[in-house]
Amino acid sequence: MVGSNGKGLTELGTLGGFSSFAHGINDAGQVVGQSNTAAGADHTFITGPNGAGMTDLNSLVSVPGGAVLSMATGINNHGQVAAISVIIPEPETYAMLLAGLGLLGFIARHRKSA
Repeated sequence: MVGSNGKGLTELGTLGGFSSFAHGINDAGQVVGQSNTAAGADHTFITGPNGAGMTDLNSLVSVPGGAVLSMATGINNHGQVAAISVIIPEPETYAMLLAGLGLLGFIARHRKSA
């Protein structure tokens, strides 16, 4: 990020992971983007003015249905953020997916042998 004096860069940090990516900045210097958490998940972040203090946007808003804000794509001068969310499936969803894939494999194998 360009510093407030128009020169240099400001280190934004991470949300505990190994990387972060800035995707938007407003006139106050608030930056939004995505960062890895310590658990390895991608979460949306927002900073304060001039890029100070990275905060996980998921800790500031409530997203329904188990969704997680994973990336912010922009911020306007009113502080409104455009973000992308993903739904984290329940373990039962994975079990149904695996059962369905197993059934499809069984049907394909049965048709091939017939």
